[in-house]
Amino acid sequence: MPQNVMVSVVGEGAYMPKLVKAILTKEVIPPRNLFISAKNKSACQAAEGYPVSVCEDDLSAMIKSEIVLVAASKREMPTELAKISSSSQKRVIVTVCDSEQVNLAYIAERIAAATEFIAAVLHHDENGKLYATYEISQKTRLFLHQPCRDLVNAMCDLVNEEG
Repeated sequence: MPQNVMVSVVGEGAYMPKLVKAILTKEVIPPRNLFISAKNKSACQAAEGYPVSVCEDDLSAMIKSEIVLVAASKREMPTELAKISSSSQKRVIVTVCDSEQVNLAYIAERIAAATEFIAAVLHHDENGKLYATYEISQKTRLFLHQPCRDLVNAMCDLVNEEG
């Protein structure tokens, strides 16, 4: 059953369009509850054929959501977080990165306004399967923990299915 939360996906890199595609194909949320930027061509391509909400830019997409998924490499993560830092209050910021250095302390240093953080760190097991571990700030509302996990886990499942 789809989660009834408003979600935006921002960022760059290989995982960002996979995150969009997984959320839609796995039906984690209704497509109309997914907000993406018209300026992010890879997000728009991944959402093609779905009735998602396309906004003018990342900030416009983020403002309409409760959960903001920020997918980026460790090198690009500061830039992506800086884009949204001024409007991140009352939203759960979920970083999706394959570096363990992008943890709660890393996020808190870069986004002072947000009080709710989840760091989803991507790993590969001994068989090459993708999975995520989560570090969740104490202030993150409990009822949003599972939807955030479901969103990222859907991407891991999709990547593993695609091989």
